[in-house]
Amino acid sequence: MRLLLVLLCQLVWLSSATAQTKQDFNGFWWTDDRSGIIELIVSEQGIEGITRWGDKPDTDRHNPEPELRSRSVKDITFLWGFSYDAKNNRWFDGQVYDPKNGKTYSAKLEIDGSGNTLEMRGYIGISLFGRTATFTRVQAHELPADLKPPSLPN
Repeated sequence: MRLLLVLLCQLVWLSSATAQTKQDFNGFWWTDDRSGIIELIVSEQGIEGITRWGDKPDTDRHNPEPELRSRSVKDITFLWGFSYDAKNNRWFDGQVYDPKNGKTYSAKLEIDGSGNTLEMRGYIGISLFGRTATFTRVQAHELPADLKPPSLPN
């Protein structure tokens, strides 16, 4: 009976534990105010974040490089240079570019146990001095038509 109880406890523990990997970061994510969608792409080189959709067109008018100020913020890489911590399933020591002010900050990324909420902490120096943005995974039925793969219905 005791052995059965131990096995049952282990089974419950294993079923409740979600084994996450860096691949869980892949996909489309809503910005915290749901006015935009970013895409995170994990590759052998690391992870990068690209702006993919916004509810209004915008330019990179605050970019420190004058020749880039007229470009669209759509499809720009704004996250790069991260290292992966497999033990804690998070990315750290990366960079985030904020087109709202044209500045680049240090950053780290963490995903919750459900795999549907992502927190990005941008900071200067140490993460204590920064701001956290929360992103929510975009569900397939929420994707704008121009982001849907051909195999998904509109």
